[in-house]
Amino acid sequence: MNGLKVLVLESSDNSISQIIEILEKYEFCVDICSNNSDFLECIYNNLYDLYLININEKSLPRFQLIQLLNEYHDMTMKMVIASIPNIIKPSFLSGCDECIIKNIDEEEILLRIKALIRRQFKIYSDSIHIKKDIEYEIFQKKILINKNEVHLGEKPLLILDYLLKFRGIFVSSENLENGVYPANSNNKNGVIRFHIHKLRQILGNDVIVSNRVNGYKINI
Repeated sequence: MNGLKVLVLESSDNSISQIIEILEKYEFCVDICSNNSDFLECIYNNLYDLYLININEKSLPRFQLIQLLNEYHDMTMKMVIASIPNIIKPSFLSGCDECIIKNIDEEEILLRIKALIRRQFKIYSDSIHIKKDIEYEIFQKKILINKNEVHLGEKPLLILDYLLKFRGIFVSSENLENGVYPANSNNKNGVIRFHIHKLRQILGNDVIVSNRVNGYKINI
């Protein structure tokens, strides 16, 4: 299933269940866990676009979890749902990308989530124009040619998604592989080359540049 993938670290009292319902209502792909250990296990086995971390007075050690993710250069956006205003400042000091109070309304949380994802792509819209007739929808993870969706499969889309976040910059094969495969994967660089070839068939050979030393770069 394509679309924005969100990993939610909930508390034992399910205090942000309404926020989770909002995410599911708007067809985000949501995984939910209730402790740090399960959260890290999910990250080991899956890739996500956003971490939603619920922090209250009883779960302050989750600040250390955010610090740990940043120390390991986890580039996934991290949004804290705070139970009280006093949690906002330490959340930012620990390295989160956004912090909101849990009684936020539906429209505002969607706007804030979309703003975080757009920040990664350095855009202010929901899509990136790759060529005149080709665009990529960043929230639905879709390639559209003349407004019609082209089905490529999960991995080519993840590769395109990753390269677009760093467009104009060479991404090493190692970083690209780490960005599109979870930590438990043993996939090799040859698989990346196969998916790049598939993307070039759709986008044209001039869009994705490859270099044996520097890796891959998307030019748009």
